[in-house]
Order: sequence, then C-alpha cells, then structure tokens
Amino acid sequence: MNIWSVSREYAGIAEAGGVKNVARSLAEALVRRGHKVTLFIPLYACTDIDAVEQFECVWHEPVFVNRSGTSVPVSFCHGMLNGVDIVFISHRQFAEKKAVYVYTQEDENVIPSHRHGTGHVDALELNAIFQKAVVAFGDTCAQSEAPDIIHCQDATAALVPSLMHFKMQLSPLSAQFYEHTKCVVTIHNAGPGYHHHFDSLQSAAYITSLPESMLKEGLVGQRVEPFMLASRYARLTTVSPQYAREILDGTTETDGLGQAFKAGGITITGITNGIDFDNYDPRDTHKSHLPFAFNPEYKELDGKYKCRTALIQQYASLDAQRVSGVSRFGHLAPQTEPFVLISYHGRIVHQKGIGTLIEASRILLQKQLPVKIVCTGQGESELEDMLASLSREFVGRFVFFKGYDRSLARLCTASADFSVFPSLFEPCGLEDFISQLYGTIPVAHATGGLCKIIDEETGFLYKPGTCEKLLEILEPLVRIKASAPDIFLPMISFAAKNTHALYNWQHVAAQYETLYSEL
Repeated sequence: MNIWSVSREYAGIAEAGGVKNVARSLAEALVRRGHKVTLFIPLYACTDIDAVEQFECVWHEPVFVNRSGTSVPVSFCHGMLNGVDIVFISHRQFAEKKAVYVYTQEDENVIPSHRHGTGHVDALELNAIFQKAVVAFGDTCAQSEAPDIIHCQDATAALVPSLMHFKMQLSPLSAQFYEHTKCVVTIHNAGPGYHHHFDSLQSAAYITSLPESMLKEGLVGQRVEPFMLASRYARLTTVSPQYAREILDGTTETDGLGQAFKAGGITITGITNGIDFDNYDPRDTHKSHLPFAFNPEYKELDGKYKCRTALIQQYASLDAQRVSGVSRFGHLAPQTEPFVLISYHGRIVHQKGIGTLIEASRILLQKQLPVKIVCTGQGESELEDMLASLSREFVGRFVFFKGYDRSLARLCTASADFSVFPSLFEPCGLEDFISQLYGTIPVAHATGGLCKIIDEETGFLYKPGTCEKLLEILEPLVRIKASAPDIFLPMISFAAKNTHALYNWQHVAAQYETLYSEL
C-alpha cells in the first residue's frame, strides 16, 4: 500500500510529545512490512535534519493555499530516513517556530507576551496551512502516486479528511486523484486542552476555508471539533482499546467530545501503541543509554543494581554535579542497609495524578519504612514546587529532578524496584513499557492504556485512583520486597518478555495493516 502519514511531530526530526514516537515507529514498521510510507511534517526553525538522507531544499512544485482569506505559497523539501520518504512543508510561519507547539525562552526574550511554554497564538492557522498543503500536494503528483491511506496523527492533522473531501467536490482532478483514498485519524489524547478546536463556526470557516454547512457536522455545543468533523470522513482510532471504551462511555474527561461521539453513533477502534525495544534494550548500553547492562527477561539484574549505585553517586548525592537542563532538589543519602526505591518519570501535570503521588509519598515516607523515592520531570510550576518541598521535608529520602535528560530519566527508572503511574486518565502510556523492559514493576491506576498492565502478573493495578488505594498496594509491596528481595523475580522476567513479544511495533503495525486493508 501507499500510505501518507501526517504529523506535526516526528522523533529525531521535530520532537514535542508522545505523538513523535508513535509517528516514527509506526512509519518505519510499515516500511519493514513492505509498504511505501511518506511522512508530511512542517519545516520548523527547530527541525533537525542531521539524520535525514538525500535532503533536497528545492523539491517538487510549490502550491498556493488559502491562509485566512489570503493566498500564500507553500513549498516542499524532501529527504529519506530509514526508508520513510519525508516531505517537509515549508512556509514562513513554520520557519519562525523554535519549538513545535510552544514559545521558547528565546521567543519570550524578543517578545515578552510570547511567554515561555505557552502555545503559539497562531496555532490554529498553522494547523490549517499544514493540512491544506498536504491535500494540495496531490495536485502536483501523478495519478499513480495517489495514496491508498492517509493516516492523520492527532487533532493537529484531523482536518485532512474534511479538506480532502471538500477539494474533491471542487476539483475533478482532485476527485480523480483521491478517488480510492481512505483516511484514518488517531486520537492520541481526547482530554481538555488537546482538541485544537475552533470557538465558533465563523472562526472555523475563516481559518479552514471549509463551508459552514460542512463545519456544522463538527459542532459540539458552539465549538467546531476537528475530531468530530473527522468522524464523518475517516475511521477514528485511539491508542488503546480501553481508552476507546472510556471515551465513548464517558468515564474519561473529554470536555463533551466523548458524549458527542456516543450520541452520533460513532465508533472508535483501539490499537495499543508499541515500543521500540531496540531503542531501550537493557542488554546494550549504547541503546539503553544506561551505564551498565542487564537482562530482566532472564533475571540477570546485577547491572540494574549497579545502575542504582551510579544514580546515587553521580546524580543524587549531595555533591553530585548538575546535569545539563536539570535541577536537583534533595538527595538520596548513602545507606548500607538495603532499601526499596520507587520512581516516577513523566510530565508534572494534573493529568498524571501528581497530587496523588505527592500525598502518597508523604504518608509512605512518614512510616519510616526502608524506602526512598525519586521523581523526574517538568510541567506545572505549582506541582514542581510541591515536589521540591517534599525533598526538604524528607532529607536524604526523596529527590526531585526538575527538567529532562534522557540518560538520567532512564537511569531513574532502571534503578528502581517499583514505578508509580497515578494518572487520572492515560490514553496509552509508554513509561510503563520502559519500566517493564528495565525490570521495574509498575504500580498504576487502572485507567486507559495503563490497563495493558496485567494485574499481579506484569505489575499491579488499583482503582479508584485515590491516594488511599495507591497506598493499599504500595505499602505492602515495600514491606514484601524489603523482607524477600527475590520474590518478584518471576514477575520481572514475565513482564519483560511479555512487553518485548506483544508490544513490538511489528506486531502493532500488523494490526494497522489489517485496518487499512478493511478500509
């Protein structure tokens, strides 16, 4: 099949959230399965083309698209990366962006109103230019180059099916080119703040150039929702079967989107994301970015505990040097007696259940058990401050690394006995996979994609997502692990093998392949 993948982010080229990993891993897996895959992505100021081969800055014919009432030129650049054709959408508004979705500190220094970490004020217009350019690209192609499938990743690409459908109504050439093309739109997060919706029918018509008669099909209240509009012209998928069910039955927060889907009789196909084992393989330090190798699948964990020693000595001791881009609050005191280490790595935001994590950590540490906690991530300043305060409250037993460094983040996960995932909702989750590959047992709120953890076989699930329920699981685990250090070895081995076997991207790509064929 000839597959077009449409995404605002892509691992190794332009990185932001978790979509980047899915977009790249799926594309490369489909190539390995014999399909032709072309990725469409904007060319930002922050785009990294170092790994892109055969890069051509002037390539293909340019097109003109409507930008809020004005016709503007868009050109295309091209390259290859691991067998995937990369088509870069080149336009001045993208070329100004130093990060994919938000302003940087450099932006704020130039224009104070463009505050670091806040979204681009022209975000909806950027999405529209990008998606219109993808559809218009077909005007420059031969009929033999028509895609069988256009797979759109998340809300920032969800207008493509509607734009394609409208263009087919206006242009006989487009109607012929896209005659047999089917569209898939994957919802990576249906939570509030991730919809990229338009506040009114009028603003949607102005920015998208779509007629109000079509846009009305995407109305949820007064908002025009790209995902809702996509449901009329594409197959909707999401990143785990459980999250699909939660969206439709209203047990996860969607700001009314899930209820609208259900009322409209719209179905969502859940396909759980995979993980690229080769990028994390704990047997190979070059791939894992860990200081020592080990093999949880065969219960060979000496290297794992050497990693813990390295974490404490190099990063978490009082005199450890600062990691680039990461600030340390607190430390882990040297200890001759064995202790249990619990880790959290992820965004420091409300959705991830950080409030629950903070409350549970305080109660657990007050019990004077042989336990220490390491937390790594960044996000909402209020929650960051609360984590920093915990490090002062429990000196030598709680450390918070504010920021992100890949090697440090992986080291924290690999060094731990248990990792916690108290998310209020979670579409899929990648960190629980990483934990299992590194011999770290996940303890998670039973929501969304975290339900891929098999309770009491590959980890532990609890529900409801309260501090009390988390502690009901966590405190006994700490006591058991402290008294019988090897008791969880069978679980560690099975979890690593299960993740490696069932959630590799070749297995996941086969499920998408079946979906594409059905369409």
